[in-house]
Amino acid sequence: MRRNFSQYFLISVLSLLAVAGAFKTAAGEEASVHAGSEWKAPARAAKKQNPVSLDANSVAQGKAVYIRECLSCHGNSGRGDGPQAKDLEKSPGNLTNAEMMNPHTDGDLFWKITEGNKPMPSYKKTLSDDERWQVVHYIRGLASKKGD
Repeated sequence: MRRNFSQYFLISVLSLLAVAGAFKTAAGEEASVHAGSEWKAPARAAKKQNPVSLDANSVAQGKAVYIRECLSCHGNSGRGDGPQAKDLEKSPGNLTNAEMMNPHTDGDLFWKITEGNKPMPSYKKTLSDDERWQVVHYIRGLASKKGD
């Protein structure tokens, strides 16, 4: 009887540890993306393809959203020198720097715009998916220009 209880107890503890480990792994992907100094999108987000066609209209729409929502920190040309940038605890980053921008997939950029990372706000509720994808097209164009 005592042996059955010990086996039952051991199996219960191991089962709980396995379940806890699974939750930690699932939640950890989301939580770890903001840890440390690197801001990295989860792999599943990075793999997303931009469903909005790249054309003059989508870039113009992305620019309009950028001017309304992003210019104050990222600046007119995307160099991170907007009028509010000096008041931020972190630099908004130079979106014209192709070396910095090119390694990022469209999915990475969409996820960052969607989720935000203090001091950058989340645009999940304030911009539609299409608007966020259009901004990705627009800032891709900024990175193709000569950056610092």
